[in-house]
Amino acid sequence: MVRQTSLAVAALALAQCGAAAVVKLPIWFRNTYAMTELAVGTPPVNHLLFFDTGSGSSWIVDKACADGACRNGSGYPRYGYDANASSKSLDLGIYDSIEYLGGKTGGPAMADMFHADGQSWNQTFLAANQTSWSFIPGDGFFGMAFSTIAQPRTEVVVETMIREGILDAPKFAMYYGKEFRDTGDGPGDGAITLGASEEAKYVEGDLTWLPGRKDNGTVYQLWRSTLREVRGRHTGSSCKLVAAEPITYPPGRANGVFDTGTGVFSVPKAALDPLYKAIGWPSFEALVGGKFMPLCSYFNSTWAVDFAFSDDGVHYSNITVTGDQFRGNTGFAGRDDACEPPFSESGGDGLYLFGQSVLRHVYSVYDYGATEVKDYKPRIGWGKLKEEYFA
Repeated sequence: MVRQTSLAVAALALAQCGAAAVVKLPIWFRNTYAMTELAVGTPPVNHLLFFDTGSGSSWIVDKACADGACRNGSGYPRYGYDANASSKSLDLGIYDSIEYLGGKTGGPAMADMFHADGQSWNQTFLAANQTSWSFIPGDGFFGMAFSTIAQPRTEVVVETMIREGILDAPKFAMYYGKEFRDTGDGPGDGAITLGASEEAKYVEGDLTWLPGRKDNGTVYQLWRSTLREVRGRHTGSSCKLVAAEPITYPPGRANGVFDTGTGVFSVPKAALDPLYKAIGWPSFEALVGGKFMPLCSYFNSTWAVDFAFSDDGVHYSNITVTGDQFRGNTGFAGRDDACEPPFSESGGDGLYLFGQSVLRHVYSVYDYGATEVKDYKPRIGWGKLKEEYFA
């Protein structure tokens, strides 16, 4: 393994020269986990990584971890990062760990060459020698939040690519495809687009843009927008629209976080039962207690939830999520005809998590608004999929 020296750092800081580009990363599904493939090292080795807009640093299990030092309950082999096998690897001299809501990972910070869709660049990441993410059917995480929450000496991959001038534009976008359980030996129809967005291809009508929100009023950390009002509605037995009273929030008290690393859509505890009532369903307790079975056929356009986002209470951006867009994975309560409940509890006061169960039914765009960190003006684009792309 190459030891850290000032000359080595300077050499590895130089990205491959070339014109700005659009990088397409096909999306794979394994065991309902959405992943994409990046090649790492010299010579490059392919790694499937779980993409997560809710975390910063990317990480890849190291060789020892992949070979059995870390538990793997996914049913798929893992291919660990081997620093000794790469001529461009660099140990950055620190060890760090990442705490997630669902697990923990730790390892040394590294720098090495990343490769995707004809582009190559020097990237920092963690080579994980420990992880509790035993059921992920891939080699690690592809962090896509902001570098302000990345581990020391590491940077978010997309921000590195923006800084190095690799991408046409400072944004990325996602279309998940139509197969959400297992795409087999290759990717499905979905893709992450780095450096551009393809709403003209995928979206019916126009994108709705939601303003980004700083965390603690100081820096951008997550793809987050200030939420002011939530209202559920459904078509009643007389075929008339039944709209509930809105759930409203003062400025800064609620927010929507767009997090591909979260599997479901979740809401504050205080909003859980009011939303179920608003869509004409029994309580959440009735669902998890087996008193009401959420059949997949119940996830349809007869009900919806409207969300109003605004920073100033004057200019609003509104999106609607219909029942069929809330449809999650099948297999709830061991039944193939039942789907996961549309809403669960987020555990945070005012926190609405827009997870994968919703995001895979829309086209989403994540725009930094500028190439320089000091000039960032993030916004999240939300688009209804054209019929031919919806599943």
